[in-house]
Amino acid sequence: MALLLLAVLACISFCTVNGQNPVQVPYVPGITPNNFPGRVTSSTFTLKLPLCYFSQTPAGCTAAQCEIWLVVAQGVDGQNRFDSVKGVPLDFNVNSYQAALTSGKSFFMTKVGTQQSFPCDEPTAMQVFRVGSDSTCVAGPPTCNGPLPANTDARVKYVLYDPIASKKVEAESQWSQPILLTKVKDQLSIDESFGKRSGAMVVITAVLTSLTALLLIGLITALALTCSGVGRGKQDITAPTPLGSLRVKRYNTHNVHSPTSSTSVPNPNI
Repeated sequence: MALLLLAVLACISFCTVNGQNPVQVPYVPGITPNNFPGRVTSSTFTLKLPLCYFSQTPAGCTAAQCEIWLVVAQGVDGQNRFDSVKGVPLDFNVNSYQAALTSGKSFFMTKVGTQQSFPCDEPTAMQVFRVGSDSTCVAGPPTCNGPLPANTDARVKYVLYDPIASKKVEAESQWSQPILLTKVKDQLSIDESFGKRSGAMVVITAVLTSLTALLLIGLITALALTCSGVGRGKQDITAPTPLGSLRVKRYNTHNVHSPTSSTSVPNPNI
């Protein structure tokens, strides 16, 4: 009798646990390709969307009601924390963006869209989701998509959430590989010595210095020649002749005669 009771209790416990576990979706979130601008920065990173992976709709909501959320965990501790509470109704106020930002060892969730927003149709362009794009999240809602601290070790997964009936995660993807955000360097720690510069920077610096020196030499030479008067030719300036001393030569054409002169014309009858 005792053995039968233990078997029944074990079965109930096993069935309950399996009933709480979300459905596993064979998808691993990944960041965008290398040629995508701003794929990983000091506070954000860009993910590809899980198109056509969350196709099964839970019984408690429709495709227009079921929601796709992104879980953003900081390190292994945040990943394990979500895995320990994913089978119960979620309290977004407890696992908020603000709490995850201050503790550094937790997770937060942010809404990506409804289930019907991820169809199986082939998109004409890459559809992405930028994590950390909202810079007003310090005083925002607990599910705000706020920027992450620099040098964060982030792991993410997509989940299908039922906000109507169970208020639980009904399906989930795999965890992504660790995504390490860019580390911001202190300006005082940057070594600006000549030996730390790259070969291209040295060549560019040398060329610009040479051109500046040549331009300076040319400017000094031009100023020196201008001040010394070198290159100026002597010019003889002749004063104009007074108008009264001008002599105009008289010229009479051969076929024009003065009216005062007389001309004898021979008479042909004589």
